Order: sequence, then structure tokens, then C-alpha cells
Amino acid sequence: MLKKIFSALCMSFTMFAAHASLEYMTIELQDGSKFSFLLNDKPVVTISDDDLIVNGNEETSYAISNVKNFHFTEGDLTDVSNSAASEMSIFNVDGIIKIQNAPVAANVNVINVNGVLLSSSTVNSEGEATIALPNSKGVYVVTVGNNSFKVIRK
Repeated sequence: MLKKIFSALCMSFTMFAAHASLEYMTIELQDGSKFSFLLNDKPVVTISDDDLIVNGNEETSYAISNVKNFHFTEGDLTDVSNSAASEMSIFNVDGIIKIQNAPVAANVNVINVNGVLLSSSTVNSEGEATIALPNSKGVYVVTVGNNSFKVIRK
């Protein structure tokens, strides 16, 4: 009987562990603003020159300055509490940066390392925006209102 209970517990744990995966990373900046990156794979997080470097996938990396705190959340995004739902979410889908829960009418820009504005967009009335990264490899700065972060296209 004990063996059956142990087997059932192990099977339940295995099913839970297979379902649980890293879904997004929330970053809090020193000014109190927060935003989240949706993640498809387990990222590699390092620190270099006082920047938090997040390697989210094989195409794109993010370098974020003035980080106060960050954490990962497991599970479906539908499990996110209402307080986290108001945090800005930023994620990359095939070279397109998608932004959610951003300040309405905020400017969204992609700037190269030489300071040249490559593309621009505005957050819509639902707090969402999309903006394309250039196809070429390089380091870019994406700004959303007063928030900015570096994106490295590999």
C-alpha cells in the first residue's frame, strides 16, 4: 500500500514538474518601475558592467541598467495576480518586440548604438505596441516612454 502511495506521489510530482516552466522574468528598476519579459526557454542571466544581461533565446539578448530586483515566475500567465497584470511586459517573437501594459500613448523607439532612430511606434489605448527589430545583428536600444533597455540581436 505504501508503495502505491509513493508511486502516485512520484507520478503527480513528475506531471507537475513537467507542466511548470519558466514563463516570464519580472525586473524592478531602482526608480520603482517594473516590466516583464516573456520567456520561451530558460534564459541565461549574467551581470556585466553593472548591467543585468538576459539571454532569452538564440536571437536576442537584453542588457538592463539600474536594476533593483528581478524574479522568475513559473506557471501559466493566466495565474498571474492582478498586481502583476499592471506591470509592463516585453517579449520578442521572431524579431518583433511586443509590449503590453505600457503607459497609453507612450512613444516606443528602436535606436542603434550610433543614436540613429530606426523605427518608432506609439502605445495604443489598450497599453499595447509592437515594433520590429532590424534584421541585421547588432546592439539596439528600445525605449518605451521613460524606460529603456538594450537588445542584442545575434
